[in-house]
Amino acid sequence: MVLLILSGCNTSSQKKENTSSPDENPVPKEEVIKELSGYPIPDSYEITKLIYESGAPYILSLSNSAAKAGDYITHRDKVLNLGVYATDLCYATTYMMKQGTMNYLEASKILIEDLGISTTFNIDYAARIEKNMDDRDSLITIVSESFGDTWNYLVQNEQDVLARLVVCGSWIEGMYITANVASRARDNAEILIILAKQKKSLNELVSLLEPVKDIEEVESIFKGLFDLQDIYNEVGDALTAEQLEKISSRIGVLRGSIV
Repeated sequence: MVLLILSGCNTSSQKKENTSSPDENPVPKEEVIKELSGYPIPDSYEITKLIYESGAPYILSLSNSAAKAGDYITHRDKVLNLGVYATDLCYATTYMMKQGTMNYLEASKILIEDLGISTTFNIDYAARIEKNMDDRDSLITIVSESFGDTWNYLVQNEQDVLARLVVCGSWIEGMYITANVASRARDNAEILIILAKQKKSLNELVSLLEPVKDIEEVESIFKGLFDLQDIYNEVGDALTAEQLEKISSRIGVLRGSIV
């Protein structure tokens, strides 16, 4: 969803902070575009929908507080937390939490304004969300369809590092919520299977960051995901209790470094 929010951004004002200089990244623009166009980015709704379908209750305290949106100072933190709030919005929307949905829309708008992003979000996207507040399927469709289109937009406009960081924030928040739901549930067998299946998206995310792993804004995120990958190398069809504990701990530290 946050990728849609960025779809109309002023790329000239973001380019200097969000992309590498030619010396840092010698890969020609055309090759980056070719590599990343159409990349199968993880969709926040996929994991929140699976949590909902497992019968687990909505736990508001697991989401990042919308009130913190104005507290983020650095460009990196604001971009990562746009991704975090994307998943929090998906989580609230999936469970039809109307106030939560509006709160995370507002949190996203605050970060967008802080980043100086000019977008049609305020007039178009928010209005569509509000209009469909009582229709879960429509909300899911509106948000989900935005990911791929906006990913391609950012890549085409040389915002590939920005796109990668937003996706990282979103994926990490989804994993954090799911792992904590699993830890609190009496019967978490289905959720342990859901978490095990995230091995594929984790591997995709690590591969996505590999070309930019040495960029300062990306280094710690890449290391955290790479360490998490070590645990997932031992995961089968479902997490064991020990694996859940290890993954919850790692993802909690990584998420804590963002929010």
